Amino acid sequence: MMTKSVWKMVVAMLCAAVVAFGGGYAGAQLALRGVEARGYESIHAHHPGGLTADALSATPAYTAANRQALTLPDLFDGANPAVVAISIEVTGRNAFGQTVTRPASGSGFFISPDGYIVTNDHVIENAENITVLLYDGSQYPAVVVGRDAASDIAVIWIDVTERAHLAFGDSDVVRVGDQVAAIGNPLGELANSMTVGVISALDRDIAVDGVTRIKLQTDAAVNRGNSGGPLLNLYGEVIGVVNAKSVGTDVEGLGFAIPSNEAMEIVGQLMEYGFIRGRAILGITINEITQAGTLERKVQVSSVNPGGAAYAAGLKAGDVVLAVNGMEVFTFDTLRAVLSQLSPGDEVAVRIQRSGAEMYVYVILDEYRPHGL
Repeated sequence: MMTKSVWKMVVAMLCAAVVAFGGGYAGAQLALRGVEARGYESIHAHHPGGLTADALSATPAYTAANRQALTLPDLFDGANPAVVAISIEVTGRNAFGQTVTRPASGSGFFISPDGYIVTNDHVIENAENITVLLYDGSQYPAVVVGRDAASDIAVIWIDVTERAHLAFGDSDVVRVGDQVAAIGNPLGELANSMTVGVISALDRDIAVDGVTRIKLQTDAAVNRGNSGGPLLNLYGEVIGVVNAKSVGTDVEGLGFAIPSNEAMEIVGQLMEYGFIRGRAILGITINEITQAGTLERKVQVSSVNPGGAAYAAGLKAGDVVLAVNGMEVFTFDTLRAVLSQLSPGDEVAVRIQRSGAEMYVYVILDEYRPHGL
């Protein structure tokens, strides 16, 4: 068996942001609670029997007949109507303490004729308003069906019918050298752009924000704003969801995508439940702080969910989390990476600092459930 190596590189998410916030760590509260499913109840009002993943196995409106490889122009003509541009607005404070609105953008694609769209979680993270732009120029407000920070997959919904949509292909049969195309919204300004390349490598262990995930590597050009868009084979099937690239002055042609088989499993759960079952949480929200007199980052508990795992174990607001099960924690991302390897019901030893003294707190992890489920 070939040994996989974790690539040590600077890997950037591809959501295009226009205004950056100063200060604390945006999004820490959402991700530590698990999946935030804004609009979950309103979505289920449209489907009283509950959501299912039927759309994933439905006959797609566009696919290559008899699996004959398409020319690139035919591939674009068929797939383009199913690809969308996504813009969001997030309100926060800048480095001067002023309230500002940060616009950002990404890509997505329909997976059903009735408005379900797959994108990246980081595209819609903390969004107060989500707008979807279709290839014909029409715009629709969107609500979140479900999102999962750990896999960087989200599903949103707009109120439309009879839309062209894409089908997931089998990423396990993809080979190095297969020709692929990415369609998306690079730079947040060039919607419905297609770039072409090949699969450069399989099963790359890529660390993004402290979490290592298996990715497909491609040399198809991807840029900020391509996040959430489809990586297509020549049969018009989605074999990956674009979400990251390697950046640097000496880097070229290193893009990464979440394999379709992984994405399809996540999407199915998000559509059926609005969240991913089995996610372990501590039941806290956090802030990242800088230790006085140093540049060292630390994770501080900002609040404890009443009745949750951390509350039962005695964690308190103001505690600084130093390590979990012997693994040191310096940032939100390192804490999330540790929790992603654990399961609900696991007992963990949390080393904390409280009032200048270090101590251990033993927490039996909860399973995340939205809306008290």
